[in-house]
Amino acid sequence: MEQELLMQEVERVMGCRLTEAGDFERLAHLLLLHTRERLSPTTLKRLWGYLSREKVATRRHTLDVLSRFVGYRGYEDFCAHVGSLGEVQSGISTEQRITTEQMRLGQRLVITWRPDRQMVVRHLGGSRFEVVEAANTKLCVGDTFRCHLMIQHEPLYLDDLQHQGMPRTAYIAGQRNGVVVEVL
Repeated sequence: MEQELLMQEVERVMGCRLTEAGDFERLAHLLLLHTRERLSPTTLKRLWGYLSREKVATRRHTLDVLSRFVGYRGYEDFCAHVGSLGEVQSGISTEQRITTEQMRLGQRLVITWRPDRQMVVRHLGGSRFEVVEAANTKLCVGDTFRCHLMIQHEPLYLDDLQHQGMPRTAYIAGQRNGVVVEVL
């Protein structure tokens, strides 16, 4: 069970399911960059069942390297931190991130999340944003909020939300599947 959870966590960090030969080449390259350890694409393909559907015993070294890639000291540490519900509780993200320091005043972002939610926001300076367009979301044009960091395919946490005269609150967009942020 832990091995399958580790594979899911690797795919979450990668931002995609590993289904094509090129995916395993990319993972092998990222492993070398982030852990300074090599795993061959063939080893990774065997683990994911890409080469054969029959179960192959996985070396501990392979599991340790993958665990380090997602932010743990090794496989034993990963197993110790898997939640009681079988969910990974923390980890490192290699997804693209956007911080307010990278943005200019007035810059617009399109933020989308499942099933069909979308909003366009305008950077007001610092970590403040204003909603200028909204579709299929509880957020409305004119709402303002604070957000310092946006990570692709991760939930978006909005703080100090001013929404239609209500007391300031927080809001989470894309809580299950994350958001996609596009800079205009």
